[in-house]
Amino acid sequence: MPKFDPNDLQRWTNGVWSKVPQVPVEGFCFDTRKLTKNACFLALKTATNDGHLYVKTARNCGAAAAIVKHFIEDCDLPQLKVGNTLSAFQTIARTYRRTLSTKIITVTGSAGKTSAKELLSLLIGERTFKSHENLNNTLGVPFSLMQIDNSVHKIAVLEAGISEKDEMDTLASMLQPDVSILINVQPVHLEHFGTLEGIATEKAKLLNAAQERAYCPKEFSHLSKKVPTYVFSEDASEKFGNTILYCVTPTKSGWQCIVQSKTFDVPFPLGHRMAQTFTMMIGVALNEGISASDIQTRLLHWKPLANRGAWQHIDNRRYFVDCYNANPSSFENSLEQFYREVSKDIPIAYVIGSMEELGAQSVAFHRALGKNFHIQKEDVFVCIGTFAENIKEGLLQHGAHVSQIYTFQSTEEARLWVEKLPHTYFYLKGSRKYQLENVIVPTDRQ
Repeated sequence: MPKFDPNDLQRWTNGVWSKVPQVPVEGFCFDTRKLTKNACFLALKTATNDGHLYVKTARNCGAAAAIVKHFIEDCDLPQLKVGNTLSAFQTIARTYRRTLSTKIITVTGSAGKTSAKELLSLLIGERTFKSHENLNNTLGVPFSLMQIDNSVHKIAVLEAGISEKDEMDTLASMLQPDVSILINVQPVHLEHFGTLEGIATEKAKLLNAAQERAYCPKEFSHLSKKVPTYVFSEDASEKFGNTILYCVTPTKSGWQCIVQSKTFDVPFPLGHRMAQTFTMMIGVALNEGISASDIQTRLLHWKPLANRGAWQHIDNRRYFVDCYNANPSSFENSLEQFYREVSKDIPIAYVIGSMEELGAQSVAFHRALGKNFHIQKEDVFVCIGTFAENIKEGLLQHGAHVSQIYTFQSTEEARLWVEKLPHTYFYLKGSRKYQLENVIVPTDRQ
């Protein structure tokens, strides 16, 4: 963990210390429950809480300092007063980034970017930093940057995620990436961006912030205009100068991926879209000088993160949990993987959460989900949330019987019903808002 001189923090933010800390700052934190000794506490104010209420708690937890919008007068913890706590933290991260010799590789996209970041950092290997889980927004990105240590990390793989217009400008200005990767563009956050082209244009800002090179599928190459851009294509006749040719073919246990005439075995029953993302990360790793043999060896160590296409086995129940988030494309990909892993004719209990932030097309997208399911007469569909009735309509249109479908407004309501189901196999997918993993029956409740 890098250490920061309090005088640098003051200079970078134009802030004012109540008194200068006597020790270097070792990391930053906005949650006193996770605060470590000598960290700097960020007193962030949100719509639901005010970090200034916890400055005293931070002192008692061993903080070295706090960054605040206003001093807490009856607290002797050193406090750096700034105009806006989050903006000041972003400025600190932006300035610190300029001091780093570590190569910064950024990953963005509509679906699968966390998995792509995890995989690429695995393939690149030692001395690689990766952002924790999905710390990818205007608060998470500066947290990630401030953990990079020049003396330890040769490469950092960081994730960038947006939900509103112009957020990528803020992220790109902090990240100042050497290499940027756009893995895909899907209908996510349409209520803010309107169209897929609008999403692609916003995400392409990260490509154009790259200093060394960028990567993207060939259909978005026209959006990358400022740096050498490598495009991924399965079309052998593609004439783009920096084309990375690939193909993915399903095998009995997973996929065969061919990248630049090199063959790789990916022994996981991924959906097709995720297999393409794996192939893209292999291509990037090859360009970073990682040998094909090392890539193949490291691929075997891949494990999905919790709630992202991972299985949980609890007594006689088997849960396929892919409910970190959801959009039409990720549903299709997730179900493709699920059906590759589950034998035909096994009755399935599907727990389906609504997909949020799809804008004016929300109803149509939810009705269209039905076409992705292999519907059997003993299956049960538990539909949850704002668009549960629309999901039901789509399932009925594609062969389900009304007696198989149950709708609920909340996950808590659904959980009581799911506990009673006799099924052995469960599929969970929906937006993070619904926290569908909460329907999983703990061992001591069975």
